[in-house]
Amino acid sequence: MKYLFTFVFVCSLNALSESNSIIAIVNDTVITYDSIKDQVSKNTTKEQKLALINQQIDIALQKEKIQELNIEPKPEVINEILVNIAKQNNLTLEQLQSNNDFDEIVERIYQDISFKDLQKLVLQQADITITQAEIDEILAIDPVDKNNVVKQIKVAQIIINTINEIHSSPQLIKEHITKISKQIKNGASFTDLARQYSKDPIIKSIWLEKNKLPDLFQQQLLGLKLNEVSMPFKIEQNWRIIEVFAEREIDIHISNIKKQLFQAKRNAFFQAWVKTLHTKEVYIDIFENKL
Repeated sequence: MKYLFTFVFVCSLNALSESNSIIAIVNDTVITYDSIKDQVSKNTTKEQKLALINQQIDIALQKEKIQELNIEPKPEVINEILVNIAKQNNLTLEQLQSNNDFDEIVERIYQDISFKDLQKLVLQQADITITQAEIDEILAIDPVDKNNVVKQIKVAQIIINTINEIHSSPQLIKEHITKISKQIKNGASFTDLARQYSKDPIIKSIWLEKNKLPDLFQQQLLGLKLNEVSMPFKIEQNWRIIEVFAEREIDIHISNIKKQLFQAKRNAFFQAWVKTLHTKEVYIDIFENKL
């Protein structure tokens, strides 16, 4: 039994030593085996381990760039994410803050947002175009299906929330939205009235798929022509007036192909930028003998 305990203890020390073993250095940053161990198995080749180490080197260089550019997530953004994490785990924010891993959670969030902000900054330089030849190449393998065509619209909205209007009765709110509707029909600017009265003035929306909108919303669209304004209608706590200012039919399959190509090119652009961080001034040393 004593021998067994000694064996387990020695193995634990070896595992600890291996985890903390330095496998690379990037400027003033050390990379330990611990950073890649979760992705390594007994079947992982040396080339695959080197690829994992190079990923960690890229991460280290990005962290340096984040510090150089003074990229810092806003506290309110971090707090919003923490609140969502607490809700997803049926906890209050105070309960989450009392968790032993709270500091680590905050650190991960801070790092994730910082990396995303860096990527956004870099991608502002990207001039990405999708050619028809690239689309056709994918369509040759995965052709269009007629059932993929859907109708989409863009709408402007004026929204009056009955909960926020605490000094008004439901009848007064209805009269208020009706008065706004009449002003629009008499030639008043929809945009100006939306900015003046709407709790969330949606002047220009994204493309919306008609058959995925709420049923009550779809009912208001029936017979509503392009650039025509709807009568006021209520969905839950919100009174709305809408105007359809654009419509189209689109093949979702082709749209998804374009999105995939666009994202692939964005990723390629960013990865190419990361490689530019490997300058002659950067000190990188990989200890391959430890692999």
